[in-house]
Amino acid sequence: MKKIFLAVFCLVFFSCVKDEKKKETPSDTTPEKEVVLLKEPVKLEEALIFTVQIAACKKEYKKLEVIENVNVYEEGTFFKYRIGAFQTYKEATAHKKQLNRKHKGVFVQALLNNAPISITEALLY
Repeated sequence: MKKIFLAVFCLVFFSCVKDEKKKETPSDTTPEKEVVLLKEPVKLEEALIFTVQIAACKKEYKKLEVIENVNVYEEGTFFKYRIGAFQTYKEATAHKKQLNRKHKGVFVQALLNNAPISITEALLY
């Protein structure tokens, strides 16, 4: 009886050991990821766009937000309402002329990575 019990115990033990080896094998075959360190930081392409600003307010002005294609930018203590994202100054100026009929005092604003810059600086860019 002891021999049968010992044989069954050994059979179970060795069958469990084989399962454990099978589980370890896939993890051993996974390739290691190569890490590459860059000496210089990656420079992202700077985005320059021109927009037409129609207003700047200390508080949000909900009536301006319903205008089609208006974007609200919070800069410092002001909420600035701008329309469009034009690639060239000429396109933005043409759109400004159309908007100037309805909204007096609109102007073209250049944005470099969503930060305002002067038109002179943008045209040199």
